[in-house]
Amino acid sequence: MFIIYVLFTNIFSQVSVIFLYYRFSSMLGNFWRKHLKKPFFDARYGEYAERMSAEELEVGKQWLSDTFYLIRCEDDALPNIKWVLDLARAAVLRHGVRGLVIDPYNELDHQRLANMTETEYVSQMLTLVKRFAQHHACHVWLVAHPRQLQNWSGQPPNLYDISGSAHFVNKCDNGIVIHRNRNPKAGPIDQVQVLVRKVRNKVVGTIGDAFLSYNRVTGEFMNVDNSAGSDNQGFKPPHGS
Repeated sequence: MFIIYVLFTNIFSQVSVIFLYYRFSSMLGNFWRKHLKKPFFDARYGEYAERMSAEELEVGKQWLSDTFYLIRCEDDALPNIKWVLDLARAAVLRHGVRGLVIDPYNELDHQRLANMTETEYVSQMLTLVKRFAQHHACHVWLVAHPRQLQNWSGQPPNLYDISGSAHFVNKCDNGIVIHRNRNPKAGPIDQVQVLVRKVRNKVVGTIGDAFLSYNRVTGEFMNVDNSAGSDNQGFKPPHGS
């Protein structure tokens, strides 16, 4: 999900935060490409944009090393949430990590006791995540995909469509849905809709929508003036995205 890279690139441009990143398939190089706004290769998508130099690549590698710690499970078995949080706890104490990204939640092992329902499991799992965040003053971003929708006609999913339980809505502090149009007849396919559907603390922001257009050359998401079809005034996307 490319917009995740842009979101954190914007955070890094404003504050100095060390992140721990768990991703089933890691593409951390995308953070530096979007930060520098230059392509890695002389590829077709780069058009006539200036390619990243070898010096800039080395600077980027050092920047990634200073900013990110990557969690990867090399075993055949899938890790569970306890495995991720145990490593995150050690990283907080050892490296001063202040942000944990779990992407995607669906790739974790979710085996549960025979007498435990999925709703009960999700509730306990999210309680563990929230307790970790509160005890260690560490932000947690949990990226989850929607379940297979029946009779889906292309509309954006909502937070209740996350595979698992409505507890994702009840227990999260902020809930954001990212939706990309895939139907050329419905509008530009490079357009992404950001739907803020829950904000627990009003100091953080308000519920609302924003439309962003993806620039394949620079990796940026640019603002789209689509106020006629949404309440863009309710959500202000990060500066520069």
